[in-house]
Amino acid sequence: MRLRTLKTDGAACVALPDGRLARVDRTIDGAPSNLLALLESGSLDQLAEAVAAGVAHAACVDPDSPVGAPWTRPRKILGIGLNYGAHAGDLGEQAPRTSPASFLKGDHTIIGPGEPIVVPAGIGRVTAEAELGLVIGRPCHRVDVDEAMSYVAGVVPVLDQTAEQILLENPRYLTRVKNYPTFFSFGPDLITLDEVLAAGPLSQLRVATVHNGTVHREDTVAGMTFSPAELLSFHSHVMPFHPGDILSTGTPGAVPIVSGDVVGCDLGNVLASLRNPVA
Repeated sequence: MRLRTLKTDGAACVALPDGRLARVDRTIDGAPSNLLALLESGSLDQLAEAVAAGVAHAACVDPDSPVGAPWTRPRKILGIGLNYGAHAGDLGEQAPRTSPASFLKGDHTIIGPGEPIVVPAGIGRVTAEAELGLVIGRPCHRVDVDEAMSYVAGVVPVLDQTAEQILLENPRYLTRVKNYPTFFSFGPDLITLDEVLAAGPLSQLRVATVHNGTVHREDTVAGMTFSPAELLSFHSHVMPFHPGDILSTGTPGAVPIVSGDVVGCDLGNVLASLRNPVA
C-alpha cells in the first residue's frame, strides 16, 4: 500500500490500484484520521484487507488533492552519517566500520513534498542528501538483526540537509548543522514494506540524489556499510523506537544547493520520488 496525508486537512489516505485516493477514516470504522495515529493503532493489516475487498472505493477523494508530509510529529528522527563509502570520501572521511555514526533531528525540521528548503543566510555551503527512510511500525527495543525488519512498516524517500561548511569546521557540530528548519523532507508516500519487496530485494533498491533533473549520485542499499536491519538492531539496543519514528539510513551522495535549485530523492526506478525547491 501507499499512504498519503492530505495537505488541506491532514487526513490519511490510501492510494488505490486505479490511482484514486480513499480516506482511511471512511474506509475502516473508527480508524484514526491521521497517519501517525494509524501506525500507532496497528491497523495497517486491517486497512489492506479493506482495500483488497473494495471497501475503500466508497471513500474516495479528488486524486489531485495536494499532499503534505505524511506526519509532522514523530517521536524521533534518527539519521545515519557516512553509511556509503563514496559519500564519506566527499567529506575526506572514512566510513565507520565497527559501528554506525548517528544523530537526531527535531520535528521542527520537517517539510513535505514541494515545500521549499530554506537555506539560511550566513551559514555557507549547504547540501541536500537523498536517503532511504525506514518507518517504524511497532514498538522496537533490543531486537536482533534477523528480526529487525519485521518492526518496519514501510519506507519513505527522504531529503536530509546539512550545513556542510560548518560541519567541516568541526565534526562535533553535527547536531547544529542538521537541525535548521526545513532540513528534513519526506514523502509523499509511506510505501508499506510488502510493496517494496514485491519489486525486488531491499538490497537492490536504488537510492539517488537528484539535482535540477539530473542524477547527481546513486547507489543501491547493498552499497551501505551497515544494512537497514543492522542499523535498526544496533540503535534499538541504545534506545527504544516507536511507531512513526523515522530511521534515515544515509546518503550515496550529497549535492550543494542554492536558491532556485530543485533537489530530489528517487527510490528505485519508479517506486518513489520526492522533489523540493530551494529558497
